[in-house]
Amino acid sequence: MQPDPNDPDLAWPLSVGEPGREVWYSLVSPHDGSLAFWYRYTLLSTADGLQEGRLWAALTDHENPENSQFVTESYPFEEVWPDSDPFGLTIGDGALTSSSATGTIGDVSWELDYEPDTYAFTPLRSETLTNLLSAILGTGKHWSRNQSVFMSGEITVGDRTIELDDAPGHQGHTLSSNPPEEWTWVQCNDFENSDAVLEALRLDDKLSLCFRTDGEVYALNRLKHVLTISPSANSITHDEPGHWRFRGEGEGIELQATIEADPDHWQTVAYMAPDDTPRYNAHCSLSDATVTYSIDGGTTETITSDAARAEWVNTDPPVGEAADYRPTWD
Repeated sequence: MQPDPNDPDLAWPLSVGEPGREVWYSLVSPHDGSLAFWYRYTLLSTADGLQEGRLWAALTDHENPENSQFVTESYPFEEVWPDSDPFGLTIGDGALTSSSATGTIGDVSWELDYEPDTYAFTPLRSETLTNLLSAILGTGKHWSRNQSVFMSGEITVGDRTIELDDAPGHQGHTLSSNPPEEWTWVQCNDFENSDAVLEALRLDDKLSLCFRTDGEVYALNRLKHVLTISPSANSITHDEPGHWRFRGEGEGIELQATIEADPDHWQTVAYMAPDDTPRYNAHCSLSDATVTYSIDGGTTETITSDAARAEWVNTDPPVGEAADYRPTWD
């Protein structure tokens, strides 16, 4: 039996001063696009001795951005329980499995269930190469464990309760001891009149893509797709915070995508990396996505969404000032 891509990869709890960061993150939006909910469970150990488990949650309100909210809370490792076979993770008042998620931070809580996805996307298809690069360079690993799922349950923010019924969602797992200085990422499984799923990750100038439609998976994540020295590599035509254009070709698909974030819907979040340097994340879970594609040289299709989840991360704030990003660490 294959291990669950959510299983902890690092041997928690790490020793004090042993660097590592492991993250399980998730996003969900109702079909009407009225809001987006983003939540995370993270484990962190830094070279300078910071050790914590942390819960994160952000609600983005489409029509009334002033009602958007971001909360986070840290817990000592004594309140952290990662497990495998089956996967389960408890951090304080939050618990995650590969088919459910619960959590409470102040007056924000969530309780969600979903059928697990049968496909997990990785930026590099070769597990051997991924493990080698992670071991030598500390560049980390990433699994979109539940790349496209449909979540049911409820989210509570103060006196507001949001009921979800088969709402498009995503859940992933990532880790590193030496994270990249910057990256751009997008995922969407809520296109108008389409069952399509898009995910793309840019690290440095390398781009990994995955597109799913009509029950087929088109993963452009082989070395020939990712390395820019290859003539068949995926390519980025423009990338700045809030506006990203890219293309890919291979595996029977030709694809072009444009991602645009609404400045009113930024969630600005700070992460501490294992080397005690911050990463600033400008995240927009209500981004516009336009994808034009053709399968096996057939008819060209264009699909759109206003509920793509996109983020731009850097060692400097992608938008605004560092003071706009939370949390902060002493």
